[in-house]
Amino acid sequence: MPPPIYQENPYPESPVNYRVEALFGLIYFTAYLAYLFFRLEGEWLHWLSLVILPLGLLYLYQKKQVSERRLRDTLASVGARKDNWRRGLGWAVVLGLIFSVLQLFLSRRVEAIWPILESGKVLYLFPMAFVLLMLTAGFTEEFFFRGVLQTRLTKSLKSKVWGVVVAAVLFGLYHLPYAYLHPNWPSHGDWGAAFGAALGQGVPMGLILGAVYEATDRNVFACVVIHALNNTLPAMTMIKMGGSG
Repeated sequence: MPPPIYQENPYPESPVNYRVEALFGLIYFTAYLAYLFFRLEGEWLHWLSLVILPLGLLYLYQKKQVSERRLRDTLASVGARKDNWRRGLGWAVVLGLIFSVLQLFLSRRVEAIWPILESGKVLYLFPMAFVLLMLTAGFTEEFFFRGVLQTRLTKSLKSKVWGVVVAAVLFGLYHLPYAYLHPNWPSHGDWGAAFGAALGQGVPMGLILGAVYEATDRNVFACVVIHALNNTLPAMTMIKMGGSG
């Protein structure tokens, strides 16, 4: 009799499956990182690169292993489960707001943030930026780095700690092409500064988000909220620039 399909861990407990999926994730990430050095992607294209393609490939592989496989089972395996989506959301909002306040002192856009706060435009720019980030980087990056990579690395390495650490390092490296090639980054054109900016910002945040992912029983939506709130204040300046430009 086949095992039930929809459950917390919705595919057979075989280390080979996890290792194959973890290897797939690492190969996919390496190819994607190399691609970014030739062509930096916009936020909306991340939906294809970080969500649709990896999800589709995982589903096809898992479907081959278990013929009764459904798309919702693959979604559950990356932390998008309807029985778990509210777990930890309350303190995820609190933690995200704390990180958002810290951006007033740490963001490279801090000089552009304060005038928005003082003018009162924050009342509509903040929710606009938050919703935009929930639909773009907040979701796409967390889906891939926490949902796809960290889940598989944790199971393959048989260690939550190492799964979080490796996924956080990869998350930092993902920002390297942007730190080196994007003209809006202060590290533009400087490899040393780019490595420092990408790893210095990406790895600590990746560790925090990875820990949240595990603490909420792999609820990717809690990570999405924190990620979006962390970036909301700097993103407000981009909306304002777009609106005035």
